[in-house]
Amino acid sequence: MSISWASAFAQVPTSTDTSTIPRLSQSAVRLIRLPARTSQFFFLTDPGREGMFKPDPFDRSTPDDSAMTFVTASGMRFKRVTDGRSLNVSWFGAGGNTSPDDWPAIQKGIDYILSNDMAPRTLYFPAGLYRISRPLLIARFTGNGFRQSSINLEGPANAKDLSTGGATILPTFSNSFAIGIQLGKGVLIKDLFIRGMFHFPDRLNAIQIDTLAFKEWTDGSTRDNPVSPYAGIAIDPFSDPAAFSSEKDMYPGLRGYYVPGLPRSGSTAVQITGCSITDFIVGVMLTPSDQQNGELIDVIDCDISNNRVAYAMGQAQSKECHVERLKVWGATHTVFDNINFGIRHGDGAAVPMVDGVNIAGYVKQLCNIAAPSFSGVFRNVYAEGLFRLGLVGGAASLSFEDCQLDFSTQQPGLPYPDFIIAGSGASFHGCILRTYMDGKGYRLVLAGNSNTFEGGTMNEPPVTINLNDCGLCPTPLFRNVIMYYGGGILGTSNYGVTTTARAPAPVNVFGVDPVYYGNTYLFIDPNSGIDLLYKYTYNGGYERTVPLSGHPVLHINRTDWSGYFRLANPADTAMLRKDDIILTSHVFYQDQFTRMEATTYPVGFVQRIDHDTVRLRNIAYGLRDGMRLALWSDYYVMALAPFTGDIAAESNTITHVQGRFPVPGERLDIPMLATGSYVTAVDTAAKTIRFSTANSSGRSFADQTFINGFPRVEMHSAYDLPTLQKYHKTLIGGSAFYLHELQNPNVHEANYLLGGNILAQYRNLHTLIGGDSTWHPLRFELLPR
Repeated sequence: MSISWASAFAQVPTSTDTSTIPRLSQSAVRLIRLPARTSQFFFLTDPGREGMFKPDPFDRSTPDDSAMTFVTASGMRFKRVTDGRSLNVSWFGAGGNTSPDDWPAIQKGIDYILSNDMAPRTLYFPAGLYRISRPLLIARFTGNGFRQSSINLEGPANAKDLSTGGATILPTFSNSFAIGIQLGKGVLIKDLFIRGMFHFPDRLNAIQIDTLAFKEWTDGSTRDNPVSPYAGIAIDPFSDPAAFSSEKDMYPGLRGYYVPGLPRSGSTAVQITGCSITDFIVGVMLTPSDQQNGELIDVIDCDISNNRVAYAMGQAQSKECHVERLKVWGATHTVFDNINFGIRHGDGAAVPMVDGVNIAGYVKQLCNIAAPSFSGVFRNVYAEGLFRLGLVGGAASLSFEDCQLDFSTQQPGLPYPDFIIAGSGASFHGCILRTYMDGKGYRLVLAGNSNTFEGGTMNEPPVTINLNDCGLCPTPLFRNVIMYYGGGILGTSNYGVTTTARAPAPVNVFGVDPVYYGNTYLFIDPNSGIDLLYKYTYNGGYERTVPLSGHPVLHINRTDWSGYFRLANPADTAMLRKDDIILTSHVFYQDQFTRMEATTYPVGFVQRIDHDTVRLRNIAYGLRDGMRLALWSDYYVMALAPFTGDIAAESNTITHVQGRFPVPGERLDIPMLATGSYVTAVDTAAKTIRFSTANSSGRSFADQTFINGFPRVEMHSAYDLPTLQKYHKTLIGGSAFYLHELQNPNVHEANYLLGGNILAQYRNLHTLIGGDSTWHPLRFELLPR
């Protein structure tokens, strides 16, 4: 840092003539002899150490440090003139690109500031590459403990996405940390590149990122210890040695800082801003030791990419720690982790308060986060290429808000994750969970948790079935979640309003809806000026799960994550459709979660069917070639218009069909047929529909109404049933009919009848499609009010 001569001379009371200021080298300064009361300034000319110095005739003790103080042959102390705000690391001998090891100079600068309370608090790093052979330590070590430390380390420009002109700290070791902060109180690390030696993530392809276990993210030499990991920045790395199981758990070469009886007080008010931290086991490590506090630690506007873990917390007292506008654009196993590091106590570890993360490239999981005692929040997380969300949840709960998580696993040649979300106790508000794709064919397996999803978007209705049917297995809750490709809104109490000309079918601006539990739809038939309002409320869900015959052997090709199995009963293949998801159960999750048995485990998506062979794409991670598994097919049914007909016992054909005719291959809810039954033939002239299975109920059914999802149906009108039949209205058998007082025949709004006076209530007994009574007459009965 340079100081203008004019500002320097302003401090010289005897002269304003700059031409009289001598320009000297270090060696020349030390040789000169000056009177004890001299006021002569001089300008130091040594490259990198340039600057103005003034005499201090009253100081007889400060040693010559070749940076801030020079001592002449006569004992005069000359002291550097600063701007009062910062010191330059080059003044202490850091050469940047020209030096093989800048650790002594940088540490000297840090120690100078920490030991001089009146010194400027900022150590500035000009652009350059600073190699260090030992970790930089921000600590005021007394020999038997630590005092509080306050300092700023600052580079020339925000390093989050800087292309040139940055200051880079490059540790040439891989067994400790680049920068350690012990008992920091008001520490700022700003605008620095911190580049480690753990280059293992740099060499991974997409498949390896998705499938290598946490313990496999190692090069065999980089320090990988949960209480002393190789880290870019470590907050409070040292504790009483009694807290450690072995000296091998302490950072090597730093044993002297592990002081017996060391109090557990830790750092607060540390800020890491505008930094880029890459190629470490952990990018930012909060309290790997047994210390407490670690509070008010903020990571803002940083890039923490190509590490095994970007950000880790090791103890429960780290309150109000914010991560904002984080960039993760490189191979990373886990972005946020509070499980794998630190010396644990019964209350677990804290959870960061996250607001803004941008993930691109390939990242295995966003979280490995447990919240047994303290909650946390993740807001505005945008992710592309994420394999799975990871483990989240706990009794203290976690919240995800306004996040967009785009998963990579729909792409050809990639595995499906063993799970999307493991753990319960998390809530998602206004979040998008989906993949980039051109249409249907991707479903999230969200079974086995009790998380809440409110608002937001998914591709298609998720898989929530618990295949082991334990009766106690948790089930997620959905409210107002839009299905981007599947249609409709999952979990809503709002009315879906449509206008229909005879046959009500639940459609809205998103297309035909799947059958969603609790959803209510209003359909208005206003033709001929005679209004009839239908109100459908679904009491069942959309998901249908069918067991496949036998225990097929799964064959897997890991080069493209495809596979196949053969069914003992080839007829089973006929009920499968392209893009159906195949499931299994009682398989353990992978990676760090091998003790967690899945109630529902994904297998893959149906790619095509060849006679008895089912070929799959996107085979799930964790399955092995040759596994013999119980398999299920899972699909969802759409909320379609009704049709009526008769079906005899032991028959597979519905006759006298009126209403909507399905197409061959369609899977419908027919209560007397097995789940998974599908249409094999349709004859509109003969008015018959043939199915793949027969009526096994032992009963025959006449004038039966078939509606997917078996909704509760109400009909409302200001006109009685005979009049509605006369005007060719469709009347649903088994529905409750409400006769309203006619208020205004010119009003045709979909829900205007619901607030009117009810004159009478009936049970309509037969379905008449378009008022047609060919097969059965109109019949109804009065219900008590």
